[in-house]
Amino acid sequence: MSTSGQTVEQSNNFMALEPRLVELARSAVEGMSPAVHVLTASDLSGVSENAQHTPAVHIVYGGYRVVEDLGMTVKLEHTWLAVAAVRNVAKARSGAAARQDAGLLLGRVAEVFLGASVQGATTALAMATPPGARYSAGFQYIPSAFKVETIFRKKQP
Repeated sequence: MSTSGQTVEQSNNFMALEPRLVELARSAVEGMSPAVHVLTASDLSGVSENAQHTPAVHIVYGGYRVVEDLGMTVKLEHTWLAVAAVRNVAKARSGAAARQDAGLLLGRVAEVFLGASVQGATTALAMATPPGARYSAGFQYIPSAFKVETIFRKKQP
């Protein structure tokens, strides 16, 4: 867990962790049947709910907060969401089948994310309180949230 070997520009990239988190999510769902898609916000842009790929894990950036400002260096805490997205119309009225599918999928991803070290971060991934789950006509979305710290530096002349 570090930024060693990275340029200031690389370590200052707010989205640098996204491909690493996508890779972690893919490792969590590898071999599942049916195959699970791992998608980012750009993959989901403009896609209607009925046209989206499911089952899926959506990796979404949730923003950051300043932990410590040291002048030319700032410690940032980023929040990343891993959202289990499934469609199951069995027991559609109650959504019970979709909830169970999403819960199992999210459990696999959360287990891989929890405590994982990712290049570019200065701390391991730590679970945080996520936004609420959502159910819509057979589609169940259950998010998990993870916090991780990075260091932002002003480039020296």
